[in-house]
Amino acid sequence: MKKLFFSLIVIMFSTYLFSEGVEFSGDISTSWGVFAPWTNKDTAGDFSLGDTNFTGKVDAWYGNSSAFAEGKVSYDALSNSVDFSLGEVWADYTPSFWGIRIGRQKVAWGKADGIDITNVVCPGDMSSIAAMTSDDSKLPVNAIRLSFSGNQFTADAFWIPFFTPAVLPAEKVAGVPIEKPELAIWNGEYGLKLSGYFPFCDVSLYGFYGWDDMPFVGPSTSSGTPGVFVGKYKHMAMVGLDAAIPVKAVVLRTEAAFFPQRYFSIDEQRNELSALAGLDWMPSGWTLTAQYFCDYVFGNLDNLDRKDAYTHGVTLSISKSLLNETMDLSLAGVVNLNAFDSLINPSLNYSLSDQINIKTGAYILLPGPDEDGTYGAYKDYSSIYINVKFSI
Repeated sequence: MKKLFFSLIVIMFSTYLFSEGVEFSGDISTSWGVFAPWTNKDTAGDFSLGDTNFTGKVDAWYGNSSAFAEGKVSYDALSNSVDFSLGEVWADYTPSFWGIRIGRQKVAWGKADGIDITNVVCPGDMSSIAAMTSDDSKLPVNAIRLSFSGNQFTADAFWIPFFTPAVLPAEKVAGVPIEKPELAIWNGEYGLKLSGYFPFCDVSLYGFYGWDDMPFVGPSTSSGTPGVFVGKYKHMAMVGLDAAIPVKAVVLRTEAAFFPQRYFSIDEQRNELSALAGLDWMPSGWTLTAQYFCDYVFGNLDNLDRKDAYTHGVTLSISKSLLNETMDLSLAGVVNLNAFDSLINPSLNYSLSDQINIKTGAYILLPGPDEDGTYGAYKDYSSIYINVKFSI
């Protein structure tokens, strides 16, 4: 942790000395949560969340060059632990129609809201319910991005030489050794995004070849001891597209991705197709977003940890701005149409000033009528929370 902190100080000091302009910003936030009264009687009312964070950011620029660095110090009151982490740290040079960015950076692909279809470049933080439901749940990757832009077209090519895995809950990997991909120049990840912007629609094409962010656990073939399991990361390829079409006051969105011979276990591969269709509507002070998403695995499900070849669901988000846009009331949710389990998130967000923001709400996880399902499996994690943030 000391090395990471020292690295961030060096980056900030260097950008201050050699830049034309520097801007510092950040925020301090604290989040508290308790398990809801209707959850497990042994844990209802217990604290589920007790995080305090300080996030610092520095932007610097000089001519056609710019740099950005972000670091966060976190204190978890539940475990009484302090952690320091680096966010994005990159340098960018854009002289004209082309540009290059090198360093830790976040890449967001696709037009879906809260659902990953083509958004496969950055891994997720799934270490806890709080992390998964955070607005900043994606981790940066160490990459080189080469960009080209014109009046109606842009192109971004990515080379990611160092693999960044998803962060998993400790109990999921306890006692299982995880074998990461070999650190070699030929073992990186590659991505390409081509976008076109037209009066009648925006459209993007995607291509990716790299590693699945989640490890697959299976029996070890090298230990020679029965019952020994190991986790391995597998290669993954994806081609995809998305489009956004404005129709008067409504924006229609669609997105699809095809994964040829994707791994679904440590040694089983299948073709997979994922897709989504949605709409956005923003009449005076209201925001409405609705989406239907689906996923299909071709072939039989033998030896796969999957019950249905075709899975699908819907999301709905409704929010209303009040009090001169200082307060937002929101209700968001997702329903898995296979098991009819769901996640519901009502919230209230109020800005006391330009610097102070208060948010309170709940995460309600409900099982289906016949089985728990994807969201219902976490029904005992339903919780009520409050967050206070002061922006610098």
